[in-house]
Amino acid sequence: MTESWDQYAEDWDINKDVIAYSEKAYAALDKLINLDGLRVLDFGCGTGLLTEKIAQKADSVLGLDSSEKMVTVLKNKRLNKVSVLAVELSRKEIESNSAFQSKFDLIVASSVCAFLPNYGEVLLLLKSALKLDGVFVQWDWVQTAQEPDFGFTEEMILKSYNKVGLEVVKIESAFSIQSSEGVMPVIMGVGRNI
Repeated sequence: MTESWDQYAEDWDINKDVIAYSEKAYAALDKLINLDGLRVLDFGCGTGLLTEKIAQKADSVLGLDSSEKMVTVLKNKRLNKVSVLAVELSRKEIESNSAFQSKFDLIVASSVCAFLPNYGEVLLLLKSALKLDGVFVQWDWVQTAQEPDFGFTEEMILKSYNKVGLEVVKIESAFSIQSSEGVMPVIMGVGRNI
């Protein structure tokens, strides 16, 4: 899967749909939470379009992505308060990497979770990296009848959060992206570590 994302890295930051998605996700995040002084993990950060926006207010941001080429684009931006990792998230990584020594106030995942083959396992790992009362926010494509094996419904997010012990703060339709594929709705799930 990493290699398939590597091929998009070079043009990712000029893709109009990707830019619109990151802007709309950030606008929703900015309404939801005060980022000032927070330690943030941008899980599946890609080239860092959302990371850049969060870093303007947060105390620090760790961008994590399994695509080496995406992370290289982000590294080359040399953003203040941003560190990056090109790794697959795992229990071993969390336990051995100093970047995870301190837990996060906020973890965001923008258009990432729908692509994970093991969403429930990853959600449990992400929860373990959150401070008590820390917040997890995901934006993902809404599951449709045309693609019943891709994306999320409110019920899927609700069940997943309950299963790993995240308190559901809200699950809502966040925004839509108009693309050559048509109108693509995005769902936002927000959970708190309890």
